[in-house]
Amino acid sequence: MYLLDQPDAALAYRRQYRGLIGIASKVPLRDRAMLSLVYTPGVAEACRVISQDEVSSFDLTGRGNTVAILTDASDLFGPTRAPVEAALPLLEAKAVLFKTFAGVDAVPIAVDLQDPLAIVEVARSLIPTFGAFCLDHIRAPHSFTIQDHLEKAAPIPVFSNQHHGTAILVLGALKNALEVVGKRLEEVRVVIAGAGLAGIGVARLLTRVGVKDLIVCDRAGAIYLGRPYRMNWAKAYLAKETNPERRRGTLAEVLKGADVFIGLARGNILSPEMVAAMAPDPIVFALALPTPEIDPDLARQAGAAVVATGRSDYPNMMDVSLVFPGVFRGLLDSGARNIRLRTLIYAAEALASLVPPEQRGPEHIVPQIFDFRVAPAIAAAVVQAALETKEATREVDPQQVAENTRRYIYEGTFDVARPVNRRPRSLAEQALDLRRRYRGVLEIRSKLPVRDHHILNLLYLPPAALAPVEEVRQHREAVYDLTVKGNLVAIVTDGSAVLGLGDIGPQAALPVMEGKAVLFQSLGGVEAFPICIAERDPDRIVDIVAAIAPSFGGINLEDIAAPRCFEIESALKERLDMPVFHDDQHGTAIVVLAALINAFKLRGTPLAEARVVINGAGAAGIATAKLLLVYGVGDVILCDRLGAIYREREAGMNRYKMEIARLTNKAGVRGDLATALVGADAFIGLSSPNILTPEMIRSMAPDPIVFALANPDPEIHPDLALEAGALVVATGRSDFPNQVNNSLAFPGVFRGALDVRARDINDAMKLAAAQAIAELVSPRQLSPQYVIPDSLDLSVPPAVAAAVARAAVETGVARLQVDPDDIAARTRELLYEGLRR
Repeated sequence: MYLLDQPDAALAYRRQYRGLIGIASKVPLRDRAMLSLVYTPGVAEACRVISQDEVSSFDLTGRGNTVAILTDASDLFGPTRAPVEAALPLLEAKAVLFKTFAGVDAVPIAVDLQDPLAIVEVARSLIPTFGAFCLDHIRAPHSFTIQDHLEKAAPIPVFSNQHHGTAILVLGALKNALEVVGKRLEEVRVVIAGAGLAGIGVARLLTRVGVKDLIVCDRAGAIYLGRPYRMNWAKAYLAKETNPERRRGTLAEVLKGADVFIGLARGNILSPEMVAAMAPDPIVFALALPTPEIDPDLARQAGAAVVATGRSDYPNMMDVSLVFPGVFRGLLDSGARNIRLRTLIYAAEALASLVPPEQRGPEHIVPQIFDFRVAPAIAAAVVQAALETKEATREVDPQQVAENTRRYIYEGTFDVARPVNRRPRSLAEQALDLRRRYRGVLEIRSKLPVRDHHILNLLYLPPAALAPVEEVRQHREAVYDLTVKGNLVAIVTDGSAVLGLGDIGPQAALPVMEGKAVLFQSLGGVEAFPICIAERDPDRIVDIVAAIAPSFGGINLEDIAAPRCFEIESALKERLDMPVFHDDQHGTAIVVLAALINAFKLRGTPLAEARVVINGAGAAGIATAKLLLVYGVGDVILCDRLGAIYREREAGMNRYKMEIARLTNKAGVRGDLATALVGADAFIGLSSPNILTPEMIRSMAPDPIVFALANPDPEIHPDLALEAGALVVATGRSDFPNQVNNSLAFPGVFRGALDVRARDINDAMKLAAAQAIAELVSPRQLSPQYVIPDSLDLSVPPAVAAAVARAAVETGVARLQVDPDDIAARTRELLYEGLRR
């Protein structure tokens, strides 16, 4: 209650909760059985299904309920350019409204580009991740260019909030306002102040529904056909459809005798004298924010019969949040491909109908924001329009969509159908059933639910919602404290090397990325969201990730084939001042090193004298070799399908293998894997199944260490390896002892890196993570069957986070000086108490 009394309460709340939204699992990750359904191995079945039928991604992942709120922030502060991050607080507020009123998951995506066609290309590449696009706060005419091109490129709907949303809102409100004053839409003269995105969007819709006399004004006055100054192509297009008499003059001049004023411009441009000069019983919509074009009291005193604003502290609040939750609910549930004129008209009519004739009056022409009938009604209207225009790809009942939306609003969940067949089901069947029932396993959550008008007005509606926007504009770093950015990681993939499934594409990779996000949240309290990119050129992938990076606090690259993954990670590290971590490389290397440290403790020999053979020269193999050398392992021999890699080898080499060849294989061993293994102390398999034989193990040094980590089938069965004399055997599977699983590393690594706001994740931080994991196995616990903690051991993330944070501070890559013990304590609170940060 103390915070509620403070003038900066909105900022204080956002700082306390580090933003308004979070990302959570739809199903609790309580045990290994659920882990096997949400992540490996069960997730592979969903990937296989989607790889055969991309449309099934709408049912097996959250894609079918997820919207990208896309912005370049160019329309936030007029002609003044602000950092794109300044839009994030406002987009987070809208994401909460999406969720609260319609159950739609919306993700803010701030794009740091100014070329509209470049923004189109970034958005196009994100299509595999999302079910629809919501364009927001992009200035005209760029917004029209982006909308037009993206509509043509995307098989999913593209909705412009200021354009479509404002037009729906104004049309619905105007219908009711005209009934209050007894005038007809076809007979009134309308003047719109503001020729930006909203003004043009409203003008276009009003002319299409029958308004014959409409004039749009900008700073230079009335827009007319042939005006030679202050024009662009969008205004020229508008001039062809409006102002049929080609009136010229200032706003004051063309407003004389007008019936309706619609302000979508800036504050205090409409005077009482201008209102008094309008036709009898004029309608004034003064919608500029935070200051309306005229004070409502002054407008009424000057004779306005109906006055509306965009503010929550006056009657007739016209806010686009009345519109977009229901519109997107209808678009997503119908699987609509495009938005048609009928979609906008039906939505406006649904909005207007929610104020029945007997309730309509000068101070009640639109429903209140907390009218929970609005989103269901608009959703049903949008579905009906999609069905009639043949844009729907699903046969759904509009009234059932309305009912489902109401159920979510009041019960917090959609109806989850349970399987009828109770026969025993395979793991694959259970995993598919789980994802179909919940439509994926990931969702957006509201950290501060909208429970009353106080919170709604304080955090989610203008003018208070604009306070954090201005704060970030003035102090860019404040975005880390006022939004989820400081705790948000993008899990980026192109789907070219997914698990053991290979190149299955970005849509089919989405289930894995969702599962990974669940592990981030469950094991590290880190908010993570999948970004599946429809692009293969490494330079283009780098450009795309760099463009959307302002939305995130870190980048986790995932399942990108070598050698492109090396190029992409290296380039992103150069361009971005934030943690960039390729988990297939470095997560694997960290966990392998941790297990190897303890295995050699059991063996009683120093790693500095060891010879380790790694089979698999992809991303994981090369990164593991490098980290082992940095740690001080005596020698490493890296093998691929052609055998040992050595300096002079020419066949099957690339620049990354040539680089590692200069660091490894000191003796210049040549030959196949069997040859390389003779006398070796340890084998690390990061390759393919059943390539290691008992005879090869017998040729190794006494008490060899065998890590057969290929998934789902290891390089050798553990029992065979033990029979052949292996002292310690580890696999990547949970049904054998010593599971080497990346989930031991990446949640804690990012937790520590984010909490000190690290600029990078360097070798010192990786070594610290490996040492921390190894030390969690005490001398009393250490045995051949237990050299590494369990993958669900919740003591691991706090220890790793603290170690990584300490190393970041010591190596100078941390922006914040935070006590590592405090980070460990906060991580434990997140994991054990479920505290929301």
